[in-house]
Formats: sequence, structure tokens, C-alpha cells
Amino acid sequence: MPEPSTSGWASGLVRRDALPGLMIAVMLVASIAHGLVPAFPGVIGVLAAWVAGVAVWRRLPARARIQVGAMLGVGLACLGMVAAGGGAVEWSDALGRSLPILTLLAGVAFLRLIYRAEGGGGEDSAAPRGFGAYLRTMFGAHLFGAVINMSALVVFADRLARAAPLARREVVLLGRSYSMVAFYSPFIGGVALALGLVPEVRFPVLVLVGVGLAGIGFVVIAVLGRLEEGASIAEFRGYPFRPESLWLPLALAGAVAAVHWIWPALPVLLVVALLAPLLAAGALAVRLGPAGAARTVGRFALTELPGMSGELTLFLAAGVLGGGLTAVVAAWPSLVPAFPLTPGVALVALAGIVVPAIAGVHPLVSVTALIAVALPASPDPTLLAAVCIIGWGLGATVSPYSGISLVLAARCGISSWVFVRWNAVFCAVMFLAAGAVFAGYGALAR
Repeated sequence: MPEPSTSGWASGLVRRDALPGLMIAVMLVASIAHGLVPAFPGVIGVLAAWVAGVAVWRRLPARARIQVGAMLGVGLACLGMVAAGGGAVEWSDALGRSLPILTLLAGVAFLRLIYRAEGGGGEDSAAPRGFGAYLRTMFGAHLFGAVINMSALVVFADRLARAAPLARREVVLLGRSYSMVAFYSPFIGGVALALGLVPEVRFPVLVLVGVGLAGIGFVVIAVLGRLEEGASIAEFRGYPFRPESLWLPLALAGAVAAVHWIWPALPVLLVVALLAPLLAAGALAVRLGPAGAARTVGRFALTELPGMSGELTLFLAAGVLGGGLTAVVAAWPSLVPAFPLTPGVALVALAGIVVPAIAGVHPLVSVTALIAVALPASPDPTLLAAVCIIGWGLGATVSPYSGISLVLAARCGISSWVFVRWNAVFCAVMFLAAGAVFAGYGALAR
């Protein structure tokens, strides 16, 4: 497919519909610049994010507008109440609280360009069959989802649908496999939120907890697949996954680990946000040449970055909500009695994220509220972060309005509410497994 002319790409800069993508790109560059050189004004990234948020408002579905509006309303009401009572209000914190998370999500989005250029990691291969193919598809969807986010779910679902329309076993497998990346991957919104809002998290320990639970999840998925599908699992047509395509997640993970080891003071979110676009641009430059890579990256920024409008507005609103709740707790600490975050309390808090998700409340709302009310008691930050990310993953599995459910439901023409029933057993087993992980963590922390 021929590349468009440079003049055609440049003319897109002045189009009205290019504004959100341009502002998200400015947010990304400005936020990274501020993180590397604190003297660079951080307000530039904040302003760009809010301009983009306003610009994409009309693109949001009604349900998303309601959730975003509710979070903004409650957050602003809390901030106004504190200000009226003479308390200290950090407006800059509330407006820019989610900026590190949004910067990471914008940076990771560029990795789709590599995956797309390589044809999705196996488009030309024959689809394998049987339980082995079931397991390879499970691991493939998980590994690529851990790096390129929801794009992997879309690619795997579309590829599996080539042989036959997606059935229950395909959509359940993909949804469960992908949901577990939220247990540990810093490229996913839940982990990014926890790392951004909970100070002093021991990231290696958090990853160890999440990977351990994901390992349990693989066993649970495999066992449930056998029990739910029986002999028909032998007819499963899997994704043509090529081991050599693992270079992308391995390269990025290695680069992040190396930079974090050399410069441990740099936040993990900043490292990922910086390296992901650089890796994408470098890989495209090798394939297309510098000029072709520049055109592809520029076109992607203008036309496809606005696709993260839902995440953008949700996280901006969550920042206001979190800032408002934090201000209220700081002004009137007696409203929230201090409580120790024991393994038992952690399990109750986990239920407080998962159960509302079933009713359609985005895990982002519950996680933001939990962090705001729990931090004043100085809990173990790593355990608190673990509760948040596990709740995010399990909530996304059973929520009818999560991105996972909506993407898969749209591709097989079913109601997203069926995922509440289809994944109830999986979620219940993983909830108990999380309780065991919390208990083990509590024993080691003593």
C-alpha cells in the first residue's frame, strides 16, 4: 500500500478532527520531557490532555459520558466543599493526577504499529487444532496483550473468526487469558493507576505477586476449558502463533528492565512511555526507512490516538475524583477510620471492586476510591496496589461494560451481559486464589 504524500499528512494537522490526536501527542512528549527534565513546565502536558479530553467528548457513548460526568461531578463537589471549609485544595494535583498513566497508555499505543506491520504474528500460517492449540492461543493472547493491550484481543479475535464465527469457547478463552495481564503488566491501565497513585510500591514484588496469580489462572483456564467443552475441545481451531514473534514483548521487557536498573530513580511508567514509541519508531525505520517511519507514526498519532478517547476521559475524570476524595479525607480524617490492610481486609476490598463491576461500575471508580480512603492509614503500599490490580483484572472479566466484554460481544453478535454468567465460576475461583496469594504475602511480610 503506497504511503500518502508528506504534504497530505501535514495538511491533516490543520483539520479539526486531528486536534485530539495532536493534543495527545503533545501530552506524551511534554510529559516525558517534564519527567526527564523537571524544569520543563509540567502544565503543558496537563493542558494538552484536557484539551484532548474536551475535543473527544462528543465521540463518547452515552454510558461513558454518564460515568465520566458522575466522577467529575463528585470530584469537583468534594474539592468545592473543602475549599468552602477553608481547607487546602490542590487543583493542579486533581487536574494532573492521571497524567503519568495517560502518558504511558499513549506511548504503548504506538506498539500496535509494529504488530500491524508484521501481520499480527502469524496471519499466513494454518490454524492449529486441538487442546494444544487451545493452550497456545491462551498463552499467545496473554503475552501479546501484556504488551500491546486491547489491540492483541482484537487481532486474535478477528483471526480466529476467519475459520468460523466466534463461539463461546473462543470468546471465553480470549477474555480470560487477556484479563490476567492486568495482574502485573505495567502497560495496562490498572497497574499504571496503582503505580501512579500509590507511593513506594515495590514493583518487583508486585510483579511477582501478579505473575504468580496469573500462573494459577492459566491452570484454572485449562481445567475449566476441559470441563466446559469436554471432547469438543479437540476441534478447537487456535491462533497460528509463531514463537519468533515473541521478540516484541521480550525486547520491550528487557529494555525497560535495563533502563530501570541503570536509572532506578526514573518511574517505571515514564520508562515505558519513553521506550515504547522509540521501539516502534526504530522497528518501522528498519522496515520502511526513516521517512516512511515518520509518515506512519505521524498518521497514527493524528488518526488513531483519538481512539483512546474512552481511556483519556475516564482517567482524567478519575484524577479529579481521586483528588476530591483525598482532599476530603485530609480535611476531615475522622470520616474514614483507620484500618490495617490485613489479608482478610484485602480480600474484602477486592470484593468491593469486583462486585460493583458486575453491576457496570468501571473498576477505575472503585480503585480510585479505595486508594483515596486507604492511603491515610499508611497500609503496605505493595499489598494495596496488588488489591487494585487484581480487582481490575477480575472486574474486567465479569463486567458487562468492560472493554474486554464489549469488544468480544461486538465480534460475535451477543449481549455483553452473558459474560457475567460465563465467567462467574472463573472469577470465583480466581477470587479464592487471590485470597490465598494475599495470605501468603501477609505471612512473608511479617
